[in-house]
Amino acid sequence: MKKLLVAILGGVVYFVDESGRLSSIRENSVEIECDEPMEISGICAGVGGCGNYRIFITDAKDSSLKVFDPLNRRLTTLAYLQKVPLSLAKEECTLVIAVEGEILTFDLKELKISGRFTL
Repeated sequence: MKKLLVAILGGVVYFVDESGRLSSIRENSVEIECDEPMEISGICAGVGGCGNYRIFITDAKDSSLKVFDPLNRRLTTLAYLQKVPLSLAKEECTLVIAVEGEILTFDLKELKISGRFTL
């Protein structure tokens, strides 16, 4: 069984559909938000701090960190990672990205990787 990745932002549920597209559930209907197919390994909502009201995504297809802006429906690549991302979390102005054998921190103010912790 494939895991279903979800995030909630402003009462809207965002998820990755079977084709790897970012979709949402709004007012009891499913809507495709971004039709670029991705191999999403992590998704989280930007609540508070930097990147407020954005959806952050790690894409294992090209080992990247991306951000989706629901207001203008634009997907932007923030960084390419040296290893395939496994999961993602956010607090204030920091994203935490798990890759094999490491935890990376990404500073949203400076838009760069600010720390690496070997496991």
